[in-house]
Amino acid sequence: MTAHILVVEDDEEYITELQRIIAESGGPAIPTFVTNRDDAVAKLERGFFDLAILDLKIPTAAGTTDLDPEHGKYVFHHVRNVSPGTKILVLTGSPSDDFIAPLLAQKHDADIWSEGAKVDTVEFLKKIQIDQAPERISRVVSAIQALSDIELQTNGLNLSTGEDRLVRIFAKHFKALTCSVHPIGAGKSGARPLRLQMFDQTGALIREVVAKLGELPKMQDEDARYDEHVVLLDGAATPRKMKLLEFGAGAMAGLFYQLASGHDASMFKTMAEEDALAAKAVAATADALAGWSNGRNQERRSIASIRAQWVSDEWAAKLHADYGLTWAAEFERRQIQTRWCCVHGDLHGENILVSPQGGVLVIDYGDVGFGSAAYDPITLELSAVLQDNPTRGPDWPTADACRQWHDLEAYLVGCPMPEFIRACRAWSEKLMVGRRELAACAYSYLLRQLKYRDTDKDRILALLEGVHGCWGDS
Repeated sequence: MTAHILVVEDDEEYITELQRIIAESGGPAIPTFVTNRDDAVAKLERGFFDLAILDLKIPTAAGTTDLDPEHGKYVFHHVRNVSPGTKILVLTGSPSDDFIAPLLAQKHDADIWSEGAKVDTVEFLKKIQIDQAPERISRVVSAIQALSDIELQTNGLNLSTGEDRLVRIFAKHFKALTCSVHPIGAGKSGARPLRLQMFDQTGALIREVVAKLGELPKMQDEDARYDEHVVLLDGAATPRKMKLLEFGAGAMAGLFYQLASGHDASMFKTMAEEDALAAKAVAATADALAGWSNGRNQERRSIASIRAQWVSDEWAAKLHADYGLTWAAEFERRQIQTRWCCVHGDLHGENILVSPQGGVLVIDYGDVGFGSAAYDPITLELSAVLQDNPTRGPDWPTADACRQWHDLEAYLVGCPMPEFIRACRAWSEKLMVGRRELAACAYSYLLRQLKYRDTDKDRILALLEGVHGCWGDS
């Protein structure tokens, strides 16, 4: 593999020396040289870098002479902000005692590339110590090259450089030599879920893993949500968190969960093949998540406060105006009884993996938090007609069927997965205080889907009419 190195240096003598050092670093490396703050920022915004070598006393832009260590410090902090997984080597001739300590305070000790030993994520050398730079740079280049020992079978997937790095680093940590990567259907969060199968040198399967790859703040947030909420659930239906990788992949980080063997189909795939098994899996999901809602008292809340957990007030007002939802503002002001508890928050059919016996494993905890108890089963039910579900055909649900959503029997006429829908609705009815809570949860989920660009707006609007009908029946 090739190491990508950003060099921010304005002194021609040191540029020449660093070119030589990188060329002799013992492995493939692509250096990108810039001489000023603005060009460095631009490269960081567009590129991927394993290592950033930073002079501090640099000008703001090409052709200027306003050299100042503050400009290099700005680049340092920009690396930390936009590419926090990139290792930094500060190489400067500026007097440094007064400002280098705050920079070094941001370092971490981490086994960045699964070498078996921790290294500093931020290092500092004075230019008079440049004779030490070859060893520092060669170590990074060698670590990146060693990741090539992991054979990735991508099965037609296109992985970004950051995604490729994370998968290889994780596989190397567990001493796998081959890793087969498979897609898991994603929601709308922007993070990428993958299924990994890792094999040792004999070809034996040693781990099956769910990887969630995305921006570092999102992965750190999901990690915290897991520790706070998911640990309260039955461990048989929730995968064990194995590792959070924060370094080695530029702007990206990865969360990795151990996957129990046998859960090979998503809920969507299951309902496409066997509706009754999908219904059984819905019941198993309800049992798996019951620890969040059991024993929770009712609360009095406005529909607006329920919706606000998933769609901001600003977004809601825009959607009401853009789609002519003239009834929505008054609807949101109404007060209802609800059971307020922890919920998954994104329980679509690709976030539940199903075994051949109907057992389940619930994945993806990026939206776990507090909400109305019925939100999860409503999300699961409606995801089947709004997301990439292979069961859903062009004939159902029609616009007329969507408008009958509040009348389950009328809604199910022509449905290709009626047992799944019935099971979701039964779960909702078990959790909800009344049909008004059902309407509030469905309204919140549908408004959330309405804001995404690639959703079926006509179907959502027809379903919203059906949801509004719940209020009249309650």
